[in-house]
Amino acid sequence: MRHFLLCVLPLFSLLTHTAAQVSLTFTPEEVEVSGLADPDDLFLEIVGYAKVKNVSNETINVKWTRVIVEMPDEWDSQVCDLNQCFIPIVYSNIAPDIGANFPLPLAPGEETNMDVHIRPQGVAGDAEIRIDISTEEAPSTVLVSGTYKFTATPATSTRSNSRARLTAFPNPTSDYIELRGAEEVDRIVLYNVVGKEVRAFNAAMGGRYYIGDLPNGLYLASLVNNRKGVIKTLRVSKRSVQP
Repeated sequence: MRHFLLCVLPLFSLLTHTAAQVSLTFTPEEVEVSGLADPDDLFLEIVGYAKVKNVSNETINVKWTRVIVEMPDEWDSQVCDLNQCFIPIVYSNIAPDIGANFPLPLAPGEETNMDVHIRPQGVAGDAEIRIDISTEEAPSTVLVSGTYKFTATPATSTRSNSRARLTAFPNPTSDYIELRGAEEVDRIVLYNVVGKEVRAFNAAMGGRYYIGDLPNGLYLASLVNNRKGVIKTLRVSKRSVQP
């Protein structure tokens, strides 16, 4: 009997582990959506909609991670779940390296939207993004995944798209940033990973903008034209120089 129990217990453990692997569902598992890339409407979005559901008998603290398989550099992507819509640099709701700590508890039978928003910002192309779902307690174990495929086709525009020339340098930086191709930029507004404004500058040709006193991490720099609004958003990495 003892030998029998020793054989059965590992099997029971395996079955329990397998059951945990199917405690969440991702519907649909593949999303395909298309839209326009219009340089006259930089806020135009293409959205892929999906849901994650807890089909277990216990509350699960969901962790999601956005994986960009391929995407044009000019595009922005962001994830919206039951808690909120996150700014583009937030690649996971639980990511200590960027200060994100927004666990998503789902009670038995409860579900959350898991929507991916793409903003082509006037640039046509294709993208594939994957959302991996795990738990706060076992963040490295992927339980289910969903794939989102986006296509943005060109829209007729009467205005040439000069946004692609807009860049920030040095990036990463330890103390200041400058802009290239910033003829239309009137203001620079810097946000942290939770969308809080941390610094704003009036832009000037050849200007340097000091951020050396900000904590290390990732920031979003919105480049603003007073008539047109935000014309481009750049990711800026702040890193201190190591001694």
